[in-house]
Amino acid sequence: MTVLAGWLLAAPPGASPDDGYHLGSIWCAEGFKDDICVEAPAIEDPRVAFVPSQVLTVQCFAYDGARSAACQNEAIANTLVQLLPSVTNLDKVRPNFYYWTMHQLIGDGQDVAAAAGRIRAANALLTMGMVTLTALVAHRRLRAAFLLSWLVAALPLGLFFATTVSTSAWSVAGLTTVWANLITVRDHPDRRHRVLGGLLAVIGAGMGLGARTEAVAHVAVLVTSLAAMWWFERRRSASDRRSLPRRLAGAAGALVALLLFFGLLNAVAPESANLSGAVGGFAEGYERLEARDVGDPFLAILFEVPTLWSGALGDAWGLGVLDTPIPHIASIPTMALFVALLAIGIHRGSRGRTLAIALLAAALIAMPTLSLLRSGLLVYESLQPRQFMAMVYPILGLALYRSRREPTLILDRTMRITAVLTLSAAHAIALLVTMQRHTIGLLPGFDGLPRHVQLGRDIEWWWSSMPHPDVVWAIASIAFLALVAGSADLFRERGSGEHDESRTPHRVAEGRR
Repeated sequence: MTVLAGWLLAAPPGASPDDGYHLGSIWCAEGFKDDICVEAPAIEDPRVAFVPSQVLTVQCFAYDGARSAACQNEAIANTLVQLLPSVTNLDKVRPNFYYWTMHQLIGDGQDVAAAAGRIRAANALLTMGMVTLTALVAHRRLRAAFLLSWLVAALPLGLFFATTVSTSAWSVAGLTTVWANLITVRDHPDRRHRVLGGLLAVIGAGMGLGARTEAVAHVAVLVTSLAAMWWFERRRSASDRRSLPRRLAGAAGALVALLLFFGLLNAVAPESANLSGAVGGFAEGYERLEARDVGDPFLAILFEVPTLWSGALGDAWGLGVLDTPIPHIASIPTMALFVALLAIGIHRGSRGRTLAIALLAAALIAMPTLSLLRSGLLVYESLQPRQFMAMVYPILGLALYRSRREPTLILDRTMRITAVLTLSAAHAIALLVTMQRHTIGLLPGFDGLPRHVQLGRDIEWWWSSMPHPDVVWAIASIAFLALVAGSADLFRERGSGEHDESRTPHRVAEGRR
């Protein structure tokens, strides 16, 4: 919780994308209420309602990385009750469960700063709770893979969003834990752990589905990938004397189930993952892009799609409303570590797990490519890494995971030290830049855009009752180092006297199983 507290304090309310929309939707989650959410009959847009002015003015510093959050002090100090029009989720295009849940924390709705603080703290606690419980109910091998992969994939975008009022907070808290809990349900030898894992998987998926439209597609892809992995491994482990008709019947059943799912998806949530009108929109979108003279429209999108994954690790996009760039000295080593761990995991992993990882990677390519192609837009014009970051976690997690029937994955001392130093340094740098951006603003770089920090400048904004930001930064950085060190230590070779409930008599595999 110390790490999340550091990120919670590093930025004020209004620092994440579309916070005005999310706060307005929270205020209007139960419909129109006096002085909280007031109908706007003169405005034809059904999404617009009048909300307290602070709901919108908390973002006074957004989009200008050189400007600190000091302007928020004046906005929060204004006790005059004033209502301003705001676009909200009154039309229920997005899932409303997240907004309704957070609506219970706003009190009378007039102290926006205090309410936003409670919402952000609640999201941080939910993330900590889901990650901690998922690790506790898992057996040791799954716990090791889950914790290390979560810390790598969450830096820095996941840690940032986990402490915001954005619906992406529930994507981090819920969707990133589903894969591990589903494996617990299937593989843990203790029935109580399997039951708890199933409950956590339902809660995690429910949080994602109740907050994000793309969660339906993410859950579908994840379940399909895990099912393919288990089917393949079961087929490989058995003598497989089944007759051809039985195998064809099984394949047909899986196909029917998949078609039924997508039929239900189209009927219940057509906007999820931009699946509505898929067939008819591709040709039109292709023609619009072709008319813009971008070369081959398909390749123009496909060649840039990987930035939507690397953005989760801090590359190119930045944090907040894309006004907090993460230095390459933090993002590039993190990406290199992600790739190194992925390669090690795939090399020593089962073929069934490699198949699941391949399916997840294919989905990460296909979903944004087809969505952008249909909309006639390019990467950077639509979609952001936060819409796909939840898919990055299971890719690395599955690579590092070893079932109870497989030899243990061991990371040697050099690799563990490299992982600890790389992640700890990247986290400290990302947190420092985030704090600098909001406490004093960033200085312009060679391109004139705010991107540089300067230590020793006078602080313009900070929490009145909290320790100095340098103290918070140091404590959170040390806490993250301890977390990474503990997670990496789970991959060292165990002595003969150490108990492992998932131990097999085999040593580490040198090749594929």
